[in-house]
Amino acid sequence: MHHPNFPYIQYSHRLPVYAGKSFRYDYDDGNIFIIDFFDATHRHDVGIAGMHKGFNGYYTFNYVEIAPCVYFMYWLEEVYTVSQVADFHKMLVYTHYTYDAQGVRISLFHSGTITELDSSTS
Repeated sequence: MHHPNFPYIQYSHRLPVYAGKSFRYDYDDGNIFIIDFFDATHRHDVGIAGMHKGFNGYYTFNYVEIAPCVYFMYWLEEVYTVSQVADFHKMLVYTHYTYDAQGVRISLFHSGTITELDSSTS
């Protein structure tokens, strides 16, 4: 899977298990996102339910594999600073983000489940 706004990069090491795949993240607070991973460091997030319904963003992110199939990912969005642990072995996601609200830094934590989507339907 490629996106025209992101350069295609040939990696010399094993790609993460999520690369080139799409997933649904169902958070405990009712937010649901469809995440398309173009490669190891580029993603597209679409909010389909909850407070972030209608959200649509493309991001370049960094990652570290902290255990087999468990990735710590982090990136900057327009408003949020995001840190995420995605466990593709247990299919769980933990996301922490911060943002500025009138000079006060707000910190939020969300957890949920991950479902891989069939690439022919995403």
